[in-house]
Amino acid sequence: MAQEYETVLAALRRWGNVRPTEGGWLARCPAHDDRQGSLLVLAAGDGRVELDCLADGCETQDIAGALRLGPEYVVVAPPAFEDGPGWIWPGYVPSTGLSLIDGEDGVSALTLALDVAVRAATAAALPDGQQPQAARTVLVLASPQTAGRTAELLEACGPGSERVEVAPVLGGRGGRRGLRLPGDADQLERLLREHRPDLVVLDLMTICPYRIPVERVVRALAELAQRVGTAVLAVRDASKRAGWSSSRRAQEASQSSHAAAVHMAVHGADGAMALVPVFSSEWAVMGGLQFRQAGRTRPVAWSSRFASGRDEAMSVADLSRRRPASTSAYRLLARMLAAGPAPTRDVLAAAAAVGLAPRTVQRARRQLGVVASKTARGWVLSLPDRGSSVGGAPVSDQ
Repeated sequence: MAQEYETVLAALRRWGNVRPTEGGWLARCPAHDDRQGSLLVLAAGDGRVELDCLADGCETQDIAGALRLGPEYVVVAPPAFEDGPGWIWPGYVPSTGLSLIDGEDGVSALTLALDVAVRAATAAALPDGQQPQAARTVLVLASPQTAGRTAELLEACGPGSERVEVAPVLGGRGGRRGLRLPGDADQLERLLREHRPDLVVLDLMTICPYRIPVERVVRALAELAQRVGTAVLAVRDASKRAGWSSSRRAQEASQSSHAAAVHMAVHGADGAMALVPVFSSEWAVMGGLQFRQAGRTRPVAWSSRFASGRDEAMSVADLSRRRPASTSAYRLLARMLAAGPAPTRDVLAAAAAVGLAPRTVQRARRQLGVVASKTARGWVLSLPDRGSSVGGAPVSDQ
């Protein structure tokens, strides 16, 4: 474990008095005059640590700054409700402005947003365990075609879903079509001022006209949220129109400076999924949270912290994939080769059993950097060493 945390240990040794303890280390806190070694450093996985000053309660950001450790090495705890501008969900959804969740193919970002909406409306514990101080008024905007399905998903989120209002909104002259931005911004503003919700949840692509760049819609929605003074949680699930690459969508949104917070919903380890913060204008980016989307009775079941950091999650997510078939082939290869090399014929047979063509598997092999080797048993496939770059390893046609 020490090798994985060598950068952190080197920073701690500069202050001296580093000694191992259960699950981590004790060291001198650099943020105050500490002679006892009261800084508890806990291993959080993926080379990152949690920093907890037991003596003076120093802020994590101050300790990390003194140690010269960036967010790629330190898990930043979420803020309290009263910190910063105020929060619907501290660290994830500010109480004013636009927050985005970009979903990877196969992950429903909308169900995540609806789960958070029900928790906020009922003052139930949030996914990371924080307890809201009071219930919020929540409005879910849907098109007439999706309102019924949205109501079903809300009901499956558990008790209290009836406190969330679903509004099938119409726009245009006479309300003859679905709401569209930026053209219907005035109508949407009137609706929000009439209902005065604390939190608005919507699918970004349902309000984006086909010929309008989505960046214009994001800007209009962000400006509207600021004018009205409400929190807007918008989602984009992977599709041909929205784009298959959640990492690219999230990165572009975080660089636009319109959104107050940007997150990705991606595939994690052992069949779990993860919500990974990518950007927040009001707080340091923290570690993600794992969840599962399986049962009909509860669409989202939250579990433990996501061990991988933001950068690793972004580099692994999608990998420039464009088609669902390539996504399925990528996951099939990753799952079959995780335990070690596998014969090429077995991999191709497993792919054919789920309807994947050899050419699709070949594209996924290039994305993963799969190595093909000839052995006495024939050709076998294996994942590259962790030190080699993804996509850079040789890939045979076998």
